This record gives sequence, C-alpha cells and structure tokens, in this order.
Amino acid sequence: MPKVIYDYSKCTGLADCAEACPVEILEGSGSGRWCKPVDDEVANKEELDKYYKEIDPNDSSKLVLTFDMPECIECQACVASCSLGAIEIESD
Repeated sequence: MPKVIYDYSKCTGLADCAEACPVEILEGSGSGRWCKPVDDEVANKEELDKYYKEIDPNDSSKLVLTFDMPECIECQACVASCSLGAIEIESD
C-alpha cells in the first residue's frame, strides 16, 4: 500500500499537493495552515488521530506523519508540486 508522508516542519498549507493530485485524496486543512489526506482515504486511522491531536490545532510542528493511502496511484504529482519538499510517497 502506498504511503503518503507529510513533514509538518516544512508544510505551510499552500495545498499545491492537493491541487495536483489526480485522484483527489489530499486537501488543505480547514484552517488553511496545513495540508493533509482526505480523512476517508486513510487506512491507518491512528496517524489521522495524531494529525488531529498534535498538528491541526497548532501553528507549527516538527512531526512527520506517514499515512497509508490505498487509493494513491503513486504518480508523484503531489511531490513534484510541493516546492517545500513537505510530501513524499513510498511504496510498501
């Protein structure tokens, strides 16, 4: 299963990754501060729980979260679109 890795020490919420994703599994956060996967597309909900507890309410973070994303087609469009290098894709 593909893994989408967000480095929240680099993410600024521009959401270029979400705009580039052809399968629409990424989005900007409601606050506009962060980028994140679409909740229903994440297989490992414990990482999503970490996002909501430790990332979303804060203005800064040094966490790196790895989301299991079964619908990711590993096209790397999100990676190429993020000029800050805040997102990576890894194959399982």
